[in-house]
Amino acid sequence: MDFYSEAELSGIWQATVTLMRDRYEGSQQSFALWFGLVKLVSLDADSAEIACENKTKQTVLTDRFLPFIRESLKEIIGYEPTLTVTVDPSLAPPLAAAEKEPPIRSVIVDEDDPAVTDEALVPPAQTVPRRAGSGKSPDPSRDADASRPTPPKAADKREKQEKQEKKEDGGEEQPAPENPLNDDYTFENFIVGRSNHFAHAAALRVADNVGMKINPLFIWGPSGLGKTHLMYAIANRAMRRDPRLRVIYVKAEEFMNQMIKAIQTGKTEDFRLKYRTADMLLIDDIQFIAGKDSTQTEFFHTFDALYEDKKQIILTSDRPPKELTSLEERIRTRCEAGLLVDIQPPDYELRMAILRDKISQSDMEVPLDVIDFLAQNLQENIRQLEGVVKKLAMKHLLSGDPINMEMVLRTVPEYLHATEPVTETVNRIIADVAAHYGVKPDDILGKDRKKNIQTARNVSMYLVRNMTSASLPQIGVYFNRDHSTVHSNIGKVEGELASDAVFEATVGEIMKEIKSGN
Repeated sequence: MDFYSEAELSGIWQATVTLMRDRYEGSQQSFALWFGLVKLVSLDADSAEIACENKTKQTVLTDRFLPFIRESLKEIIGYEPTLTVTVDPSLAPPLAAAEKEPPIRSVIVDEDDPAVTDEALVPPAQTVPRRAGSGKSPDPSRDADASRPTPPKAADKREKQEKQEKKEDGGEEQPAPENPLNDDYTFENFIVGRSNHFAHAAALRVADNVGMKINPLFIWGPSGLGKTHLMYAIANRAMRRDPRLRVIYVKAEEFMNQMIKAIQTGKTEDFRLKYRTADMLLIDDIQFIAGKDSTQTEFFHTFDALYEDKKQIILTSDRPPKELTSLEERIRTRCEAGLLVDIQPPDYELRMAILRDKISQSDMEVPLDVIDFLAQNLQENIRQLEGVVKKLAMKHLLSGDPINMEMVLRTVPEYLHATEPVTETVNRIIADVAAHYGVKPDDILGKDRKKNIQTARNVSMYLVRNMTSASLPQIGVYFNRDHSTVHSNIGKVEGELASDAVFEATVGEIMKEIKSGN
């Protein structure tokens, strides 16, 4: 693979950062802290190198985030290079430039962020926007030393003081969600089809009747079908209706990790108070606590406390409760006492709708036959559809090539399982047919319309259609024709087979030779 230009590296990294930001489980402020000022400096077929401005960030990125970065980069470029993190001090903002900006007095760090270490609590020369809902911006005149970052404890003290000032001014402090909710996931951009319409309807009802009509709501189905999207949509809609709601969204594994941390630090009561006073608790991938006895016990009591107070509980899993055999019976029965809804893989119509929507958002022009081809071949989940559209958009952005069938087959072959074993077979078919008719393979792939070459070309297309899983558009790419020409040529062969016994025997013999490998 050729090396990427600096402009291409910048585009790839911007797309990677956008993808990571969508999936990051900490606050957006901590995301800016760890991924701000990071640059993709090199990328080839085997390796990639990113650089940051200091050794502290290098350590955190390497120790805590390397798999996360590598997986996101893989989704953008389509392969997984070896990833290293280096230090480039020139990436740090110049002091003179920093002094021109209105100084931010403190670095607010999310103490629940898994990347936070003692060393990283006061990062060198780094400023991060104050988290939403933290009160007034600090007044420069109130600090003796405006350039020195404030330690976390001092920052917390100042934040409390600012909240108190806001209350004294008559302002009402609105509770922020325990974990930041992804505003991109709403009911408005959730595309409904036969495979998810019941789950969508149930989620909408829960959002409009928190804790009243359906409790708990249990959404199950394979990964990548929109379960998390619906959870966020519920929370976002409910909070628009009532901003006072205290909403907690957490993955089951993180719930377990927080509980372990609370036990280790002697803060179990704080942990219980946090979860048992929520108005809405959303736990993603509940199957991960199956078999974890202490976590299940804590979750059971949290569930009961919230349920008795008529607080909303929403859970997701990759399987229905009855199939979570390692989950305690008392938890399974409580899950089954609510409403169970499933989401199945999208059918063709829903895949077409999703592809059109994602392509429209990406501001690309994609022929209808290409969208149809993708919808026919990408059948696993919605995340797969999104990944393919993002990769095609990036390829189009970097190369300027039009998005057509040839580009699709060249850019995303790993998603098109039917295309993977076909190329070798196609080449063998063309070579054998060319030898039988006394022509060259290049003649079959070319534009010569001599009768013997045209016959060899038509027979080759017919055999590829019948001996492989290639679709008409795919065959068109192999033979440099559009799929309508392929369909017409194959039809001519089928008509001649029905009326000419000699021709039928010839084609049968060629097919036999190809299958035997002779």
